[in-house]
Amino acid sequence: MSRQISMRPSINLVVSAPYITVEEFCRRTGYKPKYVRQMIKENRLPIRKKAGVNSLIEINMFALTIEAASGCEVAMQA
Repeated sequence: MSRQISMRPSINLVVSAPYITVEEFCRRTGYKPKYVRQMIKENRLPIRKKAGVNSLIEINMFALTIEAASGCEVAMQA
């Protein structure tokens, strides 16, 4: 019986939290809250669809991970 072994490397990405607050994003990246809010207004950061005007802003870390990975010529499978 012949087995074919794939020589393609396998990379597993783990997103510890799919959504994080602006404050947590600032803590992790070192960006100032004002700059992060400006990035959100300019649609440079993906956020979770808000339930209302005063609802919490949550940054979509999964979308950022996919965006970063798509810049590396790799095939992705969900």
